[in-house]
Amino acid sequence: MGLKRSLFAGRQGFTSSVRDAFNKLKGLNAIVVASARSSEIIAAKSGSPLVVGVGENELYIASDAAGIVKHTKKVIFIEDYQMAVLGKKVRIFSLPKGDEVATKINRLKWKFEETTRGKFKHFFIKEIHEEARIIENTALNSLSSTQKLANLIESAFGTFFIACGSASYSAIGATYLFSTIAKKHVNFSVGSEFKYIEDFITSKTLVIPISQSGESIDVIEPVMRAKNKDAKIAAIVNVLGSTLYRISDFKLLLESGPEKAVVATKSFIAMVAVLILTAYTLAGKQKKGQDLLNKAAKNVRQILSDSYIDKVKNIAENLKTKKHIYVIGRGISYTAALEATLKIKEATYIHAEAFPGGELKHGVIALIEKGTPCIVFAPNDETYYDIISNAQEVKARGGYIIGIGPKNNNIFDDFLETDDIEEATLLPQITIAHLLGYYLALAVKIKDPDKPRNLAKSVTVK
Repeated sequence: MGLKRSLFAGRQGFTSSVRDAFNKLKGLNAIVVASARSSEIIAAKSGSPLVVGVGENELYIASDAAGIVKHTKKVIFIEDYQMAVLGKKVRIFSLPKGDEVATKINRLKWKFEETTRGKFKHFFIKEIHEEARIIENTALNSLSSTQKLANLIESAFGTFFIACGSASYSAIGATYLFSTIAKKHVNFSVGSEFKYIEDFITSKTLVIPISQSGESIDVIEPVMRAKNKDAKIAAIVNVLGSTLYRISDFKLLLESGPEKAVVATKSFIAMVAVLILTAYTLAGKQKKGQDLLNKAAKNVRQILSDSYIDKVKNIAENLKTKKHIYVIGRGISYTAALEATLKIKEATYIHAEAFPGGELKHGVIALIEKGTPCIVFAPNDETYYDIISNAQEVKARGGYIIGIGPKNNNIFDDFLETDDIEEATLLPQITIAHLLGYYLALAVKIKDPDKPRNLAKSVTVK
């Protein structure tokens, strides 16, 4: 009853009561409490994302800026252990002491149209159709930022990528890209596993977290531990003002716009495009990297044509009754294989697994039986003949082979063509993987492909 009495005791009682209650909470939390008597809303957070929108004589509160942008582009990102009091204006207080702190208003560059489906049935497919534009935007507007990131990598004594989910596959791709293009060794760890191998971090280390939301706790926690060891943090992130953006020493914004579908598509293609351009920049070949991105954008547009999508739909129909789907790739294309399986799993609930092609003979081949589908990423690079050999092994055991690459082969039962764009061939491979995930979701009649069961856009709990 003490809390209830103080809640209606006026402004000071309301704010102090909410503050006292929040300070008793354990773990990661964000709360919003309203008082009819004082006409105020109070929000507080620790770990979970929280943002305040400032409009014309109106205020908004949300967990993500994408929920506010259609009303206002002026936002305040609430820090951990802060409390926002929304009345006639916004006041920010620190927790647990309750001292008032200065507010900083950020202006979003996002457009309202980016948060609506427009002519598309789902955000999932709308965001896939934005991928060509995003690759072009990276080629045009990320030259300076990728040069700065390349300089940081060049001067670091040890570079470590940290990411989760799809972003982790872009980081795995980075280990191949930097080796192949720039002859540079970089390391990678899944964010939640980094604490078990972080003992080597020093003040000379560069840590590069990659995240769409910038709010994943599995990325933020290892970054904070690396900061405590004086490592330099260079974030690749999509959301301006997110927690990861704020705590990093250098930030490279993906600028892919708000991503509404839980299944990541355009943000992932932006991550890969940025990493390709950074690798070429580090090698002193930024212009070549830029040219390859522009060629990839052109190919992605061709893939997004109605006639090409019809081919993807037909393959989705062939796959819709399958219980298991396997995907193989080698080298950089292993990244595409991983991404394809994640999109199939989370969008369709069909079991899918990705393997480096060479791992088939180490046990995986036992899973293949007559009619088992296997998607094969076969770019025209040094991996081509090896991956075709792997496909032949699957075919010999009755597998149904779907080839993706610049060259058709009689081993393929179905074939989806890409251009040959050197390392940037990875980008059209990814778009095809995204289309397969979406149209397979429709084929198996998933109710809402934008919101797969059991998943959230930002993972803010351990």
